Amino acid sequence: MTRAAPRCHHANTYCVNCDLLVGLNDLHVIGVDRGDGDQLTVRVESARAVMGCRTCGVIAHSHGRREVVLIDAPCLDRPVKIMWLKRTWRCVEPACPVGTFTEQNPTVAEPRALLTVRACWWAIRQMRRKHASVRGIARLLGTTWNTVWTSIRPLLQAMANDGVLVVIGTD
Repeated sequence: MTRAAPRCHHANTYCVNCDLLVGLNDLHVIGVDRGDGDQLTVRVESARAVMGCRTCGVIAHSHGRREVVLIDAPCLDRPVKIMWLKRTWRCVEPACPVGTFTEQNPTVAEPRALLTVRACWWAIRQMRRKHASVRGIARLLGTTWNTVWTSIRPLLQAMANDGVLVVIGTD
């Protein structure tokens, strides 16, 4: 006899345990699905909050959400895709040049990033400790070589500029 899995997300609250398990700062888990093959898709969003325009400071009005897809570090040997429902706002000040803007969280991902910050550092650790190739890391993340290399190269360059010894192979 099969039993339905208990729901931990309710209409007006977030599950603290799911948020803790996923561990993305200030983002809340609203769903987890197993996609094609073994890939996990984790849907996250930020809680509603008052936001001021980043240029003029006037309280901005909600302009909905837009979906941003990020590759995250593997979980339980499965590739993970984060679907972040980013909040968008509209500045109501007529003199403000901004118009609309989207929330950012640099602890989760840089603007226009393809990988989460966590996935970038996970990839670098794999290269340093396990001597993994970029191609092998891309396979584990469920993405392409170019996506991984484009994401981690600036971090490796910054470490090299700081005098941190990094030994890598690019396949």
